[in-house]
Amino acid sequence: MNYEVSNNDLFTVVEVQESRFDAKLAPTFRQSMEDIQGDIKPNLLLDLSNVNFMDSSGLGAVMAVYKLLRDRQIAIVGAKQPVRDLLKLTRMDRLVKTYDTVEDAMTASV
Repeated sequence: MNYEVSNNDLFTVVEVQESRFDAKLAPTFRQSMEDIQGDIKPNLLLDLSNVNFMDSSGLGAVMAVYKLLRDRQIAIVGAKQPVRDLLKLTRMDRLVKTYDTVEDAMTASV
């Protein structure tokens, strides 16, 4: 899975650089987040702006990160409509806030 991580004092941004977040990529994503969990700041922003499709495995990977990082705030940014629909259908949008941009999420969380 291709992703990019950036940090500042309060935020870690993980930008998923894949068009599909599915069963093929979910295990790698989970493992990657476990590997960097000690470096994640108090707020984790999952930037899914490149993701056009997410299946239940991708959603499960996001939930696994949510559970892994219970002591931190997690938000999804840049989700396209199919991903937003999945979050709403599964009611995950009640657990994880969504924002249009990284800047919106940072402003709302400060």
